[in-house]
Amino acid sequence: MVKEPWGEDYASKCTKNDWLEGGHNELNQKVQKLQSQIALLSETIRLQKRGLSNILKSKKCHLKQIIQKYEVLDLEKPYIRKSQKPYLPQPLTLCMESPPENDFRHCDILKAIEQIVPRAFEKKQVSKIQFENMNVICGTAGRENRWWITASDFQIRNLLLHSGFQINGEHFPLHRHDDIVVEDYKVHLRKTLSKKKILDTLSVLSSIL
Repeated sequence: MVKEPWGEDYASKCTKNDWLEGGHNELNQKVQKLQSQIALLSETIRLQKRGLSNILKSKKCHLKQIIQKYEVLDLEKPYIRKSQKPYLPQPLTLCMESPPENDFRHCDILKAIEQIVPRAFEKKQVSKIQFENMNVICGTAGRENRWWITASDFQIRNLLLHSGFQINGEHFPLHRHDDIVVEDYKVHLRKTLSKKKILDTLSVLSSIL
């Protein structure tokens, strides 16, 4: 009896081939699934790194801006006068600021006062003229020096305040003592807050790293 080509041997062969092919397809599916998982994990890591990089760039940029502001602040007023004691209000005292190259003397200030209030010292309408070399006090260079003028009453103070001084053909405005002190304190606060922001930003960066 002749065996048909589609007999048991052929069926066995087909079944074996089908099984091998099926196993191969299953393996391919598992490999593809694993490759997909690896790709997803790689993309997640890449995005996380990119996110961290963006955070670091943002923080560094923010820090750079703070430092630039701090440097500008230092250029505006490098240092202020420091005192262990709080300043007492001096409402009758005025301040004239002048560049250090203006080598004024007490007699120059007195002459400017007497152009507004004749014989001011003789009449005790002005009680004190005091010079402060701000560059020596603050350890800087190029800062304006200060002349402090104390009047006897508010009438004389206001007269001097609104007039200002004319010295060697140049006009110098006067400012209230208390306003000058408050402005110095504001600069001190701004510098302190700038330092705090720098330290806070550095702290954030160090925690990220």
